[in-house]
Amino acid sequence: MPFVSKTVEVSVDAASILAIVADFEAYPQWNDGVKGLWVLARYDDGRPSQLRLDAKYEAIEDSLIQAVYYPNPNQIQTVLQQGNLFKKQEQLFSVVDTGGSSLLTVDLDVEPSLPIPAPMVKQLANNVLDYLADALKKRAEELQAG
Repeated sequence: MPFVSKTVEVSVDAASILAIVADFEAYPQWNDGVKGLWVLARYDDGRPSQLRLDAKYEAIEDSLIQAVYYPNPNQIQTVLQQGNLFKKQEQLFSVVDTGGSSLLTVDLDVEPSLPIPAPMVKQLANNVLDYLADALKKRAEELQAG
């Protein structure tokens, strides 16, 4: 099913961007599509391992349960465990520090539960991904500016 990816340059260091991605409970402050987000479980080191996310994007609403993984020090991944609209939804946030700025890449792999033509799903996923990457960039640069 559709896999989409977007990379944006952010004039903030990689650690700051990863801190924003990892602060899941603050998502409703900067992402209009997130109506609520709660940490349901944590790893022994305190990092979130499972989330509940109530989302609304355009006319689409869903409550999701997601597992959280940290595959590398510069990556955070969420994987759908339960939801109504998708059989599969995986996001991978990767950040590379380039000196004075960072490259943020967000990968999204989705498979809807309903029979929706792949081009429509890909377009919607691209729209969501564009919004998410741009919102993350804006949040990081606003926090950097103070």
